[in-house]
Amino acid sequence: MKQFEKCRHCVIFVFLVLLSACAPLIGPYSPVAYQNATSLKAETLALMDKAAEPYDTHKGEVDKLFVEANKAHEFVKGIPSNSSSSKQWQILIKPDGDLMGKFFYRWATSNARTLTKTYIDEFKLIISDAYDEIICLEANKKEATKCSVKGAQQ
Repeated sequence: MKQFEKCRHCVIFVFLVLLSACAPLIGPYSPVAYQNATSLKAETLALMDKAAEPYDTHKGEVDKLFVEANKAHEFVKGIPSNSSSSKQWQILIKPDGDLMGKFFYRWATSNARTLTKTYIDEFKLIISDAYDEIICLEANKKEATKCSVKGAQQ
């Protein structure tokens, strides 16, 4: 009887291991997350073009953009098994980070409160690539998609 009890525990253990192996490694595709990323990419790049104008004129738009980006991050953070997407959003929008945070901080604190076209264009490539990574990850949850990062190829 003791041997049967050992065997039963082994079977239960193996069953639990196999059951956990079926859990997805990444969250499911979300059309809302995909739309958030594509819309915010367009809005972010359009607002970056305005950095040739005084920051104070567009401060409200910058604040609104960060609220919307944080909402998109919170949305993907709430999807089970979605830590990869959440981490990408976190890196993109981190206020003291090297992407959106750096660009908009630089715009807000520059002496002239404007940025040069060259700086804006260079940073747009970087931000665009970051959004493309988020968009590509989300698209690949639905169907295997070959994505390329444009700025890295130039």
